[in-house]
Parts: sequence; structure tokens; C-alpha cells
Amino acid sequence: MGQCCDGVCSKCWGIKYIVIGVVIFVTAWKWQMYIWHVLGVLLVLKGAMKLAMPMGCGHCSEMTAKKGKK
Repeated sequence: MGQCCDGVCSKCWGIKYIVIGVVIFVTAWKWQMYIWHVLGVLLVLKGAMKLAMPMGCGHCSEMTAKKGKK
């Protein structure tokens, strides 16, 4: 399982971004709001990047890092 932030792994966040981006894109296409196309595409790209490169956020990677011996 990927690194977690607030109980949700990066793969779940990626899928959420893709679904929300597709919904925004389709809605903007139906209502002819062209500026929202950009937002929808950017959310889909962000979701694809989360799936391709699962990395935790800064404070999660610090918490999971192992400390050295004393």
C-alpha cells in the first residue's frame, strides 16, 4: 500500500482526482464553459501523476523515516 496521509493512500487520491476532473470536463463541455476544461484536464493529469509516481507528502515521509541508532 502507498504512503498514507490522513488515512488515504496516494493511489486513492489519484483516482479521486481523475474522477473529479472527468466530471468537471464533461460538465463544462455540456454547458460550453471553456475555462473549466483546463481545470478538468489539470485534475486528470494530477491524478495520473499520483498513480504513476506515488509519493507521500512532506510530513508523512518524515514520520515514516527510520531513526538511526543512538
